[in-house]
Amino acid sequence: MKILLLLFSLSSLITFAQSEDSLYKVNRLDMIYRNLEYNTTAFNDLKKIWVITDPVFIREIFNRFVVKNALTINGKKPGLKLLEQKAKDIYSGDVFVELRKRYYDEEIEELRFFTESNFGTGKTIDSVDYFFDPIKDYIFIKEVLGDVVYDDIKEQFYAFNNLTKSYYDNKIAYNFDIKMNIVEPEVMFWSTTTNEKNKYLVSFFGKWGNDYIVPGWYMPYYVAGVKANFIDYLVNNSPHSSYTLNVGFGLPTKKQPFIENDIDDVGRRLFHSGSNIYFKVTGNPLNMLYSQLTDIDINIEGSLTLSQLKASDYSIRYKSQFYSTRNYFIISAKYKNLLKIMDLGLLGAGLGFSTYDINHFLLDPDINKLVDLESSTKGKYKNQIMAEATLQHNGGLLNHDISFLMTYNLTENNGYIGTRANFMISSTIGLDFRFFSAYRFTAKALPFYRTPIYIVFSPIIRINY
Repeated sequence: MKILLLLFSLSSLITFAQSEDSLYKVNRLDMIYRNLEYNTTAFNDLKKIWVITDPVFIREIFNRFVVKNALTINGKKPGLKLLEQKAKDIYSGDVFVELRKRYYDEEIEELRFFTESNFGTGKTIDSVDYFFDPIKDYIFIKEVLGDVVYDDIKEQFYAFNNLTKSYYDNKIAYNFDIKMNIVEPEVMFWSTTTNEKNKYLVSFFGKWGNDYIVPGWYMPYYVAGVKANFIDYLVNNSPHSSYTLNVGFGLPTKKQPFIENDIDDVGRRLFHSGSNIYFKVTGNPLNMLYSQLTDIDINIEGSLTLSQLKASDYSIRYKSQFYSTRNYFIISAKYKNLLKIMDLGLLGAGLGFSTYDINHFLLDPDINKLVDLESSTKGKYKNQIMAEATLQHNGGLLNHDISFLMTYNLTENNGYIGTRANFMISSTIGLDFRFFSAYRFTAKALPFYRTPIYIVFSPIIRINY
């Protein structure tokens, strides 16, 4: 009896060993077979995907897999009873077929059946949700379906829904760049790279108004100058960190849209009163102290008026009064990549402080020099704080840079709140739109030089290569 038990045990061990060895060989052969095909997993989201919705054609495909006994559930062949149960869903039209082509040719890489409950949900289908196991071998799929049906599937002569993800990649080039925007135009005319990673860019730029002081074209002069930009190196074609320097001069604007333009009409606007120089420096110097602060940009910006116009420069032959901003200074910090919000883009946040002067002048043709009606220099300056939230997305079909800005004037207990929205299609054509509304916390009316609503917009055309 003991000998029989021993022989039985040895036989079982040998059988088990052979079974284990056979399973190992099968898995090994399967791995070798899979590796014969070039792996394109990294491109799965870009492969052509569609769903067959034609119920008759779905029955034909299902029937061919049943005849060839080619369907599995969790790796096992389904029994007749289970197949009959599954077939009921096919009869009722609740089953669809999803197909995915290979990345580098027209062959069907994957075929799978799934039920209506998972169709059109937009959710990733997990393996437990499959009606049957997916078939991932185009040679096997072609063998089961036959050449005629297989070719019909590829030609898409039936009802289907296209689920292919469209891929848009619009990366910024650094050879030439021209942005035609009335509010903020720019033409890059020179660029170079010194050590195959950094960039030096030089551009002509323009700027009308300043949203942190007076939005849009309510400023009385147009700034034109030169901008120099240094980029240390690029990450996915975008600057890792960069530093820019803008220097320009203010050019007076005699006509401004949508508002009164004559001094004698005492319109709600500021007026030019002298030649001024503009400067702006932007960068992330905190990165030098701590590498984790790369995404924080510091901005220092200002305008200084170097001269004063005379009464004869205005061509006014009678007494009049007007307001003018001659100097301003801004310092702000912005965290660009605070949080990624799904496909909407990167959320950013910023804080800042600005100070500017408001001069009240009397224009008297009999007195060639402008008369300053504000006796106190201290009383001219207004101090305000700013808070900003941004949402930015680059590189896709639709690019946008949206900013929600609020300022509060500490001196006058008022301010404005609004948005700046820049939309571009393929970084080529778009619209720059800005809207701000003034508010106040006191019963005192807004200062006369302020307007309750600011609206600025401009079409954008960009040429970049």
